Amino acid sequence: MKQESSSGRMLIVFTRNPVLGRVKTRLGAETGPETALRVYRKLRELTASVTEACSAERAAFYSDEIPDADCFLRGGTLAFLQEGSDLGERMLHAFETGFAGGFGHIALIGTDCPDLQTSILEQAFTELEKHDAVLGPAKDGGFYLIGLNKSHPELFLDRSWSHSRVLQETIDRLNEYGTTFGLLPELQDIDTLEDLRQSRLRSAEMTGSLSIIIPTFNEETGIARMLDNLLALTDRFDDVEIIVSDSGTDRTAEIVSAFPVTLCRSEKGRARQMNAGAKLARHHTLYFLHADTLPPERFVDDILDAVGSGKEAGCFRMQFDDPHPIMTLFGWFTRVPLSICRGGDQSLFITRELFDALGGFDEKMQVMEDIDIIERIERRGTFHILDNHVVTSARKYHKNGILRLQAIFGTIHLMYALGYDQESIICYYQENIKS
Repeated sequence: MKQESSSGRMLIVFTRNPVLGRVKTRLGAETGPETALRVYRKLRELTASVTEACSAERAAFYSDEIPDADCFLRGGTLAFLQEGSDLGERMLHAFETGFAGGFGHIALIGTDCPDLQTSILEQAFTELEKHDAVLGPAKDGGFYLIGLNKSHPELFLDRSWSHSRVLQETIDRLNEYGTTFGLLPELQDIDTLEDLRQSRLRSAEMTGSLSIIIPTFNEETGIARMLDNLLALTDRFDDVEIIVSDSGTDRTAEIVSAFPVTLCRSEKGRARQMNAGAKLARHHTLYFLHADTLPPERFVDDILDAVGSGKEAGCFRMQFDDPHPIMTLFGWFTRVPLSICRGGDQSLFITRELFDALGGFDEKMQVMEDIDIIERIERRGTFHILDNHVVTSARKYHKNGILRLQAIFGTIHLMYALGYDQESIICYYQENIKS
C-alpha cells in the first residue's frame, strides 16, 4: 500500500455492506429491516460526505465484499476487507494495515453517528499530535472514534464489545499501559429506535417523512382556517408536505393557492381525489385528512413513531367539536377495533409501499371508500388505532339530527356489509342526508 497523504494521516471507515436484514439489526428488530436498511444507507451517505472533506487518506474496510461502486470509493479511497474473528481483531488488523503502509496517525470510525462532523475528525488528528491516542465517546458507553500513533494490541484483544462499559474499559487499559490520550465531544450513535427518535435523522429516515393529502369539495368557508392550523402544527418539520386535491366549483382552489401547499385538480369523488393527491406525494408515508378535521398537536410525531416502529397503516381516535354527551359517546367508540366504528373522519396514515401494493383507493366507490381500503389493509396485516384524537366537525349532525344521522350511518354500514351496490347506497345517502 502506497502512502499518498503528505500529512501521514489515515482515516479508517469501518462499514458493513448494506444488505437487507444484515445491518442495524437491533434497530430492525423494532422498526423492521426495511427501515433499518434505509437508516443505515443514510448514515453511510452522511459519513462518506463528512470523511471526504477530511485532510487524511481515507480507507474503507468492508464487512463482506468490496463493491465496484460505493459512496466511500469516490476520490481514490483505499478499500480493504475486514479481517478477524471479532470486532477487536478486525480493528487491530485495520490499524496494523495502516501502520504497515507508513501512516503515523490513524483514526478509525464506524458509520453509526449522524452528528459526526469534519471538524471533529480534524480535532482527532490534532489530539494525535499531542497524545498517543484519542477517543470519541458515544452516549451509549462505547466510542465512535479511536485514534492511535502506533499499534496497541492490548486495546483490542481478549475483551467483549457489546456492553455499556466499552469506553471506560478502553480508558482503563490506556491508563494501565501509560498511554496518553485525548477525548473528543460526546456524540450519539444510532443502534436502537430510541436512538433514532432522538437523532436528526428521526423524521426523514424513520419514515421518509410525511405527505398530507386533503380532498376538498366546496370548502371555501373553512379551508383557510384549516390550512392555517395545519401549517402551524407542521412548521417545525422540514419534510412534511401538504397536498390539497380539489374537485369543487367554489373559491376553494383560489384560497388554497395563497398558501405554501400543493394544489391539484381532480374529478369529483373522494377516492379519485385522494389517489390524485397520492400520485403527487413525494414522501414515504401518506396521511389522508378530511378538510373539516383537525389532527392532534403532535400528529406528525405520532405517525412517524408508529411507522418507525413497524406500523404500516392506521388512524387516530376521534372527537367531535361538540361537547354534547351523545356526541362524546360516539367519539369514544372510535377506539373500538370494529369496522362499524371506523370512518374517514378519523384520518388515515399508510406507507407508500402498502398503498401502492393495494392499488390505492377503489375509484369505483363513491361512498365507503375508507372502509374498503381499511378492510383490504386488514387482510394483509394489522390496522392500528393511535391513542390521540382528531377533532372533526359535527356540522352534519347539527343539520340532520344527532340520533337520526347516526342511525342513517348505521344503515349505510349495514347496506355495505350486506353487499348492496354503490348506486343503492348513494341513493339512500342522498335521499336522507343534508350536506
